[in-house]
Amino acid sequence: MSKSALWDKAVADAKKILGPSAKIPDKKMDGAFKAADEASKAWDGLGTLREGMKKKILEVQTADSKVENTLKQAEDEFDNEDFGLDDSKPDDKKKIDSAHKIFDKFFDDAQKNFDENNKNLDELDKHLINIAKYKRP
Repeated sequence: MSKSALWDKAVADAKKILGPSAKIPDKKMDGAFKAADEASKAWDGLGTLREGMKKKILEVQTADSKVENTLKQAEDEFDNEDFGLDDSKPDDKKKIDSAHKIFDKFFDDAQKNFDENNKNLDELDKHLINIAKYKRP
């Protein structure tokens, strides 16, 4: 706010009423002007934080995508796994099928977690983008 146009106008308007010889105590405003300059810097810092958060969200989304892709690949490999047993033996086949169900559930649950996390990150990203609409007057 350092001696803004608003302050200058207030002083000019007051002098119209008080007369040109009136003394306006500008020094009494020094603290307010300094605080306003600090507030301005703080507002600028919000923009920097927002941009940093957007960047970090993208990094997390990229890392999550890598994990998801490697999990999908592992899931495909597990589909053909016999776990060292002989699937031609009925008892082993039953064990293999049971183990596949366990791992299928694991991979499905993991995918659901990533889907939910990505949905939340997308929502957060939208909010961060919308924060840019909030400008300091």
